[in-house]
Amino acid sequence: MGSNIDRKILKSIAAGLLFLSFFALPFAKSAYGSYSFIDIHPAGWVESHAVCVNAWGEVAGYGLTASGERGFLWSRGGITEILPPGASGARAFWVNGQGDVAGTAVIGGRSRAFLYRGGAYLDPTPGWAFSEARHVGEDGTVSGTGEFGAYVYRNGVVELLPGFSVAVGANAAGQILGSAENTAKLFLPGKGYMNIRPPGADFAVPRGINESGLVAVSSVEADSEKGFVYSGGFYVFMTPPGWSSSNAMAINNNSQVVGYGDSPAGRRSFLRTGAAYEEISFPGWTATEAVSVNDIGQVSGSGETAAGETHAFVASSESVPITTGGGTAGAAGGGGCGMVTGRSGAPFSAASALSLLLIFSPLLALGLRSRLKRPASHG
Repeated sequence: MGSNIDRKILKSIAAGLLFLSFFALPFAKSAYGSYSFIDIHPAGWVESHAVCVNAWGEVAGYGLTASGERGFLWSRGGITEILPPGASGARAFWVNGQGDVAGTAVIGGRSRAFLYRGGAYLDPTPGWAFSEARHVGEDGTVSGTGEFGAYVYRNGVVELLPGFSVAVGANAAGQILGSAENTAKLFLPGKGYMNIRPPGADFAVPRGINESGLVAVSSVEADSEKGFVYSGGFYVFMTPPGWSSSNAMAINNNSQVVGYGDSPAGRRSFLRTGAAYEEISFPGWTATEAVSVNDIGQVSGSGETAAGETHAFVASSESVPITTGGGTAGAAGGGGCGMVTGRSGAPFSAASALSLLLIFSPLLALGLRSRLKRPASHG
């Protein structure tokens, strides 16, 4: 009796998956070039890279000037140069919804983590000989690595994370993303550290985690780049049809994945929503590499212009007008960059659920078929 009920439930779920897939796919966006782009390269700089777009469309990044490396924050159409006092160079790696910027400066020939907040520079690792900051959450928590290992700084206290070499992100549930020994790792409160490394991969790099605990990861296998999304022991391949390689760089709270790879036309970026991919390519540029996405689908990254220069950019779909940074009230939904530390209890919308379902439907269908083919147990 139990086996028959179980089989009926599984068949119902399989039918539901099939129905939702067929219902959603005709409406999935597949046309390329439906994005508006802004070149946010700071005037006079040699090159620039955007690495994080927050919930308000503000972008953090870094680049090279005639005087050395500098970080930047693009907001309301203007550029703020990020360079702590006494530093010869700096990189900004993250901006949260409050406009706090985390990054790393070079002071006295050594790397030093910093948090830029309200026009002032704070040191999250006081007394350390060297350190780096990779992420700042919506609550001001900073994570990174340094003299004594991977760390999380919160409420004025530094906590070491012995299972990581470096911590690169976290979410409101207390899950922390990092890496050690060429393997992406995830810390789960109450459970400890777990490895995230696709089968056959030579190494795996952690890229992003959302509030649901889904992780974007890039890996290399036999010199080929392969991007994945990881959840609960499953890996879902993130390579657009016809592309020879991919990197999954970020995943937002609507389960949209952004990344880049080698397409037939060259180095291009993609946004995957559910089962559909949309190519992101800055018009006139020879290459585009997107690395961050916020919850309304705004994307940031860098690319190669027609003149051969490397410039930062921000892009937005036609349905979501580009702002000049800091001007889209309600654009938040739990955070901004690829690795989101947003407000606790961020709503999980029907669109997000459908996107997540379509991402994992091939694995779910495979598992259901396996269950349904098993002979019924007796006795």
